[in-house]
Amino acid sequence: MRKIIAAAFVLVLAYTPSRLAQQMSYTPPPASASVLTGINFSAASPVNEAYRAEFDRCDKENIFKGRTMTGFRKCSGDPNRVKALLRFPDQTIFFESKLSLDIDGSHKACTSPGLADLCPTWFAWDNLPEPQRYVDSDKYPFVVIPIAGSNASNNLEFRNKTGINKGDLGVVVFKDKVVPVFVADGGPYNKLGEGSQALFKALGEDRCSQMSSTGHCEKYRDFSIPSGVLVFLFPNSKIQGLKPDNALEKIRAEALARFERLKQD
Repeated sequence: MRKIIAAAFVLVLAYTPSRLAQQMSYTPPPASASVLTGINFSAASPVNEAYRAEFDRCDKENIFKGRTMTGFRKCSGDPNRVKALLRFPDQTIFFESKLSLDIDGSHKACTSPGLADLCPTWFAWDNLPEPQRYVDSDKYPFVVIPIAGSNASNNLEFRNKTGINKGDLGVVVFKDKVVPVFVADGGPYNKLGEGSQALFKALGEDRCSQMSSTGHCEKYRDFSIPSGVLVFLFPNSKIQGLKPDNALEKIRAEALARFERLKQD
């Protein structure tokens, strides 16, 4: 009887939800298949399934790492929908999620911000005064990673688990669009999937509803792409000495080169 009980206990351990999740294969959205040819998702492994599941729990219960999220930290109104969080053999980090709008660094955020808008961005251009030193959401396609929490472990968790940091390069895929990006801002530690207005526009999802006579966006339609956004990020890929006048060209060239190499692995 003891042997039977012990065997049953081992069987239960072998099929806990987290272990089952790690054994499941990931399939990207069919709408993106044409631009993902050559990428071997079966070679990627979960970064940390328990950590990814925290975003699911926040979507459903507004609880992350045992803490109830309130106010702007609540997830239920704009669910993360983190379907996968994977690491490829070359250390490329991948996740599928929603994409919410970040206008930090934009003209509007620096002159007439809303309650959640900030002029400063996490990444800043060297040797420029404010506000020019911040990355303009309207001009530069960038993504946001979780960095803001109630303690140091929350602030660092995504970076520690993925190796992704400020300035690292990446590629965002939505349907058949492929957009080179870099990590230029940070957001709440319990939210994943956020990007600039320039990224939305490049993905064919422009959120600017009113332009000023000076060419700045004055009003935005602030709603997310609800799901199916694919983000590839390359650890330790920050370009040193990046400047506003060369950033778009340099980020595009290096990020796309890394994306092509991922297809060949």
